[in-house]
This record gives sequence, C-alpha cells and structure tokens, in this order.
Amino acid sequence: MKIEPLTTNEILFDSFLIENLNSFDEFIEIYEKYKHNNSDKTIILTLDDLGQAEYTSGHSIHSNDIDETEGYDLSGLDKACFENNEHLGYLSTPSEFFIRIGNFLKQTKDIDFKSVCERDLTIDEDEISILEKINLSPFEYLDEQIILKIVPVKKPYEGISGFPNGYFESDLNPFENYALSKHLFEKYNFELFGIGASFLGFIRNEKLGENKVKELIIDLSKLYKTTESAFDRFSEIIKDKNYLFIKYIEYLEE
Repeated sequence: MKIEPLTTNEILFDSFLIENLNSFDEFIEIYEKYKHNNSDKTIILTLDDLGQAEYTSGHSIHSNDIDETEGYDLSGLDKACFENNEHLGYLSTPSEFFIRIGNFLKQTKDIDFKSVCERDLTIDEDEISILEKINLSPFEYLDEQIILKIVPVKKPYEGISGFPNGYFESDLNPFENYALSKHLFEKYNFELFGIGASFLGFIRNEKLGENKVKELIIDLSKLYKTTESAFDRFSEIIKDKNYLFIKYIEYLEE
C-alpha cells in the first residue's frame, strides 16, 4: 500500500492518493486512522471509478455554481488566489473553502429525505443484486486509485461538499445526496465516508439492531420506489455489517 499527499496547487484541503490497497479491512483502517487524527474534520474516500467520479463532480460544481465567488469578501484570501490583483475565477486554496461550503449549504435548505424520495429514482432486481454484492465484497468495487479527502467540516453529511457528486438529471444531485446522508446519520448514526461514481458509502461504530434494519429497509423501499420484500436478501447481508453502500445514480451496471 502507498499513500502520498496530493501536491497540486489547486486544492481546497489536504488530500492523499492511495494505491496498492490489499483489502477492504485496510481501507477501513486508513479511514479510522485519519478520522482519529482529524477529529474536528470529516474524512471522505473515493470509491468506484475515480475518473468518472471526478468528471461528474467537476461538472456538478460548475453547473450548480458551488464555487461562485460573487457576494463574498475576497480580501482575506491567500495571495495565490489572485493574478494581477484579479481573482483567478476558480477556487484553488484552503483559504477559499468557506466559499465552497457557503454556496453548498445555501442550496440544501429546502431539501429533505421526503423530497428526495419524491424523485423518480428506481431500482430493479439486477441493481439490487449489485448492491448485495458491493455490501458483501466492497473491495471488488473500489478503484485501484483512491483519494482520501480531509474536508474541514464537522458533520459527516457535510463532507459531500468536498466531493459534490450527482450530475446527470436522473441521478440524485449533490444537495439531495446531502439530504439523504443527513437522514441516514440522524436516524441511524450512519456517517458518510465514501463517494464514488455510482455509490455512497456509510459507516457506523456498530451493527444496526434488528428493528433499525427493518426501518432502514422501509426507507430504502421509499427511496427506490420498490417493495420491502425486494430487499429481503439485502437486509440479511447488511444486518451483520457496520457499513452500507447504496446507489445514487439512475441505473447500476456491472
């Protein structure tokens, strides 16, 4: 395994490139180590298909004006943000993160889990089978390259501001993913810790109890417009786990 800091000049917070992971347990160990060492921040790891996830994140940031500087006082920013006394026009330093989180949170105010469930996000048997597989063997779905992001927010669901995703019209957008993540945290104590091109990953300190698993399945059936019985095998899988992977895109494919 190799972990190296990303040294690009256009970075809003500390980030690291992880390569040559040996197991999902190792993946979790890295997460827990960085979480322990950054207790006042949120750790977000990329999951599946890093290239696609970065592509859609970039487009999502742009299309939703998440990095828009208009209306913000730029006088206290790092000198590297300017060229010839003019702002570069994009965010590139940690001193500008307050702009990112400010713009992001403004657009979450009228969105909750109920409104997320009103989206036309559905799931079929093949997709549920994929969810079963990733929750059984997450390591098989991780990209060979993973980015670990130390996002300067305390609430885990705010971590999505560090890697906003959900770009295509039929996917959940970043603010709906925020509302979904907030709901799972407040109701089940699931912390958002992973964002990929197709999946969101959540983790908690211990397994869900039987009653909470039943409640979660009810919520997922509402989210994906299907029956609770469609998740019978899925519920058997997740009851023994302290993590959860679900989709936020229109359609999952192997």
